[in-house]
Amino acid sequence: MYKFAPAWENEQIVFGAARPGYTNKDVQDWIEFMKCQNIKRVCCLLANQQLASYSNLLDTYKQEFGNQLVCWTPIADFHLCDLETLTEKILPFLIEANKENEKVVVHCSGGIGRTGHVLAAWLVSVRGLSNQAAINAVKKTGRNPYEAAIAAVFRGRNPLTVVKELNALLNDCRLAVNKTF
Repeated sequence: MYKFAPAWENEQIVFGAARPGYTNKDVQDWIEFMKCQNIKRVCCLLANQQLASYSNLLDTYKQEFGNQLVCWTPIADFHLCDLETLTEKILPFLIEANKENEKVVVHCSGGIGRTGHVLAAWLVSVRGLSNQAAINAVKKTGRNPYEAAIAAVFRGRNPLTVVKELNALLNDCRLAVNKTF
């Protein structure tokens, strides 16, 4: 349900999912499902225009999980996250969840592309997987860190350039996190 799955088969803390439906009941059902999975934190990657379809999604998350246990970092659909957002906001939030042994769910809209490359960054920078091993592990859970590359053609970009950007991003995350933590 909700494409809920761990970042990879051995992961105990960081999970990925699709967003809740748009009605207040859909949101409450999603939250109840996550709480039943013992999720304590939420990392939402929805962009502003996607949040506009909800009455107050982020406020609802904060009421249900707590202000400090919700991380919102908007990433445009079919785009990669920037290094600064990953290394200064998302990964520290996930690392804190890991230190506190609190399960966290990362979600975008479909739970595939943006969630996929963020989970790959987690596996590379904190769990020590190689870029390709992390991408393959995330793909086994039904996500696709290459979604931005696949969509690049429709945005007038070369998909191979975006694949190189993803690999560089994962390498830079590994280096930045190893320096900091």
